[in-house]
Amino acid sequence: MVDPIETLIARAARGHLYVLWDLWTALLRAAADREHAERTLDALAAAPPWLWPELDPARRSTWYAAPTVATAPEPRGLWRRRRKPAVSDTPLAVLAAACAHDGHERERAVRHSAMRHDPRLLPILVIRAADWVPEVRSAAADVLDQVLAAPTATVMETVAPVAVRLGGRRRGEAVVRMVRDAITRASDEVLTALRSSADIPTRRFAYQACLDGGRLGEADLVHAAQHEEDVTCRTLCAEAVAGLDRPDLLRLLLANRAARVRATALTALVRLGAPQHGERMLGDRSPVVRLTAQWAVRRAGGDPAEFYRRLLAGGPRHGIRDLVAGLGECGTPADARIVLPYLADESPRVRAEAVRAACRLGTRADLAAMLVDPAPVVVRHVAKALRDAPPPEDRLWPLLDGGRPPHVRRAARRLLAGTSVWNALKADLVLLTGPDESLREQARAGVDDWLARQAAGAYAGPPERLRELAALVEKAYDALGERTAHVLRWHLRI
Repeated sequence: MVDPIETLIARAARGHLYVLWDLWTALLRAAADREHAERTLDALAAAPPWLWPELDPARRSTWYAAPTVATAPEPRGLWRRRRKPAVSDTPLAVLAAACAHDGHERERAVRHSAMRHDPRLLPILVIRAADWVPEVRSAAADVLDQVLAAPTATVMETVAPVAVRLGGRRRGEAVVRMVRDAITRASDEVLTALRSSADIPTRRFAYQACLDGGRLGEADLVHAAQHEEDVTCRTLCAEAVAGLDRPDLLRLLLANRAARVRATALTALVRLGAPQHGERMLGDRSPVVRLTAQWAVRRAGGDPAEFYRRLLAGGPRHGIRDLVAGLGECGTPADARIVLPYLADESPRVRAEAVRAACRLGTRADLAAMLVDPAPVVVRHVAKALRDAPPPEDRLWPLLDGGRPPHVRRAARRLLAGTSVWNALKADLVLLTGPDESLREQARAGVDDWLARQAAGAYAGPPERLRELAALVEKAYDALGERTAHVLRWHLRI
């Protein structure tokens, strides 16, 4: 029984109701047998936390008709005095009842003793604490409050991941507040476990709750800002360190591997009256840190562009790319002469950055000549730079030749498509007969898009263009397929 459940859990995905319906069928069939129910619930407890908010509504789906949980027969006539049959004793049956359509059944389920004593049921208890029925919501909140009175690591690691995912619901704020309050009064061991959670939303929630509750000391803040794996958590701690007004601690963070932490530390130092640290960060590899450093240098009365000019004039061995980028960010059109030589640099990354910097500085360099660069990253930046003002068509058509590298042909297609709908169609027909499979797929998608969006409003062009397109359709007949080729000919009147 467990293997099918584990398989269904592994196949489950957000929005895939059919798998969830199959999972519910398996769960309800297992719920009446205690041994199977225990093993099945163990497998379900190991499911990812996002599955619970998806699994709960699937139980009540309109199109779903799963078997009910079998219960022991009751004394004759007793059923008349009950609105619904008693919930089965197995915890899995209690879980199923807590997701039922009937509010009375859900309320009885959340009041069941298993809800307080079996941690595997806590995800559903959390969801019911955000139930749309006030009576169910109140009952679940009372039980959850008892469970969180003395929060343990097991309880919090089960409750928090589900509660975090209910924060966006209309009635989920109260649940999130309960869990946040429990975190602030939990032991240090529990907080350490939550801040080390493999579930990133839970980890971020735990850090924010600890920061709001003042549960992180100075040493813990600095350590997390330097070594925490999640960048968001690390940045939160760096911002908290910045609030301590300790320049000595902030200087330690200037060498952090996370750009957001470096920028946060530098910003705090500038506001504490130490803008001199900005100059040594001007050559940082991150744009956000460079921009912060340029602001710091200006606050100190300097000119960041002069720094870049001085270093680039000296022919630096390291960090050329970042210096070229920095000059492009804060230089003037007169600085284009410094950037242009780097368009021929031996490093593709430097050439690509030089293209971006040249565009920012307004240079009139012939970037179209770099469309045949051997590095795809360079050609991508060149095509992006030429998108608003593409070169003449007679310079682009030769780049579609089958002997050109795929990245060159892809860039030429993108630029030609920006000139006219007819050029876009022609380029796709040319590429359909080319040697590169990925380009043929893109070209086929382009033809289909032309037929779906533009063909109806396209007017017949000059006879010579139609003859040229007719020849290309004939050449690409096998790649197009009989039906698409026929529709194309009809639209082109050929």
